[in-house]
Amino acid sequence: MEPPVSAYVQRADGNAVQVSLLDETPRAALLALGFRGQGGTLQRGVGDDDEKARLFTALRDCGIAFSDGREWCPAEVFAWLRERGLLAGAFLRIAWQGPDRFEITRG
Repeated sequence: MEPPVSAYVQRADGNAVQVSLLDETPRAALLALGFRGQGGTLQRGVGDDDEKARLFTALRDCGIAFSDGREWCPAEVFAWLRERGLLAGAFLRIAWQGPDRFEITRG
């Protein structure tokens, strides 16, 4: 059984990373990483792939999942950065099956 997930990376294309909170547990850690925003969505800019890889590593280490889906989803971006040698290790992949229904796997 996978650990509970309190947040997930919703978007990671381009120069921004957006995290959606499922509860308030990770808010302080995300703010410490430079995320900003109101409500359940926080965002942070990144300058390049090296910075994104460092941020992804920190998010993964905080237990944040990476959204699975179509066309360059955050889970695919994580895997691509790992293939390029910019980060290492497994991560939590969250796949939505309906409103408030999701499956967590290791990527």
